[in-house]
Amino acid sequence: MSGARRLIRNARLIDPDSGLDAAGDLLIEGDKIAAIGPGLADAGFAENTEIIDAGGLCLAPGLVDMRVQLREPGAEHMESIESAGHAAAAGGVTTMVALPNTEPPVDDVSVVEFLARRAREAKLAKLHTYAAATKGLKGRELTEMGLLAANGALGFTDGVQPIADALVMRRVLAYARSFDQLVIQHPEEPSLGGAGEVTEGEIATRLGLPAVTPMAEIIMIERDLRLVEITGARFHIAHVSTAGGIDAIRRAK
Repeated sequence: MSGARRLIRNARLIDPDSGLDAAGDLLIEGDKIAAIGPGLADAGFAENTEIIDAGGLCLAPGLVDMRVQLREPGAEHMESIESAGHAAAAGGVTTMVALPNTEPPVDDVSVVEFLARRAREAKLAKLHTYAAATKGLKGRELTEMGLLAANGALGFTDGVQPIADALVMRRVLAYARSFDQLVIQHPEEPSLGGAGEVTEGEIATRLGLPAVTPMAEIIMIERDLRLVEITGARFHIAHVSTAGGIDAIRRAK
C-alpha cells in the first residue's frame, strides 16, 4: 500500500472535526489522504490510480463505539474480540471501548493486558477497555484505579451494575478525580428497579408486564450529580431514558 494511489469518487464526505458534509472525492497516496474535495476526479489522474465509485455513500473517519459488551474472557461463544472486531469493521466502527463485565471482570491489570494482547492478535478494530470501579463489580471495595489507568484503562464503571452505595460512589469519584479518569454509571436505583421489563405506566399495566418506575433512574442521576459537584470528577451517565433524567442533567450543566 506504500506507493498505491486510490481515488474514491462520488462520495458524501463527512468530517465532524471540520464540519464538512458535502459531495466530493478523496485521493489517497500510500497511507495518507493527499486531497479531498469536489471535482478531483475531473482533474485527471495517473494510470496507476485505482478508482472507487462510492455511489453516494458516506465516507467519514472511523466511528468509535464507547460501550461494547464483549464476552471475552469467559464466554467467548457469545462474543469474542475477533467476532466483535469483524462486526465493528463491517459497520464502519474502527475503535471499540469494552465494558468490564466479563468473567473474570476487568478489575486487575492482568485482564487489561490480556485484552490488549488479544486485540493485537485479532488485528481488526482498535480495542480499549474500561476497568471495573469496584472489585468483582460488587459495589463495595474500590479497585486499584491508578494502576489500572497506568496500564491502559480508559475509565471506570461497574458496567450494567449500578454502584448503589452512595459512600462507595463518592469514593470512586474522588479517587478517579485524582487521576483525571472518567467514571461511567448505570443510572438505576436497584431497590426501585428490580426485575422490571418496561417503564411503569398504562401500557405496562394492560400487558401485565413487571414495570420500573422512572424514579429509579431519576433518583440515581440526581444523587450522583450531587456527588460529582462535591468531588469535581469527570462523569458520564449511560443510556439515559427518562425526561426527568435529562432535565436533571441539563440543570446540572
